[in-house]
Order: sequence, then structure tokens, then C-alpha cells
Amino acid sequence: MWVHFFSDGAIERVTGNASTGGVICDQASNWILGYNRYLGSCTPFEAELWGILDGILILLIKGYKWATIQTDNLGVAKALPDKGLEDSELYIGKQT
Repeated sequence: MWVHFFSDGAIERVTGNASTGGVICDQASNWILGYNRYLGSCTPFEAELWGILDGILILLIKGYKWATIQTDNLGVAKALPDKGLEDSELYIGKQT
């Protein structure tokens, strides 16, 4: 079953503290689960990557094999692999 994975990171301007989170939905856009994590000090790019990594780990733990990832950071989207993660049996669909 394909799932859709939406991820985002945020930085607090004054302190520079970051957090990340995401939501995983089924093909009918029904909510499956959500997550978040406090990261401390990091760049927006790093916060976005941590959010995607956390989501991928959750997908693997939950046994999902097919996922599309949506992020609002073009640099992060371009940094993602164009093919499956060979060691994990997880395929990520990507559009930029």
C-alpha cells in the first residue's frame, strides 16, 4: 500500500531552536499517524532532513514499503535519492 508522508521543519528566530514533524496518510488522505521532535540548534536544511529521516524510520518500523514524501524545501527534495533505498526495501517516489 502506498502512503503519503508530509514532513516539515521549523526554526525559532530568536533562539535558533528547531523542531520537526510530519504526518503519514493513506491513499485516501486518511490520517495514519503523526510525529514531532525537538532538535535544538540546527539549520533549516538540517531540520527538514531530520524530519524526513524520522518519517522514513517510522515507515520502516511500521512495515510500509511504498511512500511519497512531500517537503516544502526544494534543496532537500533534490538531495533525496531517485530510487529505492537498497538496504531497506522502501521505495520513495520523488517529484521536484
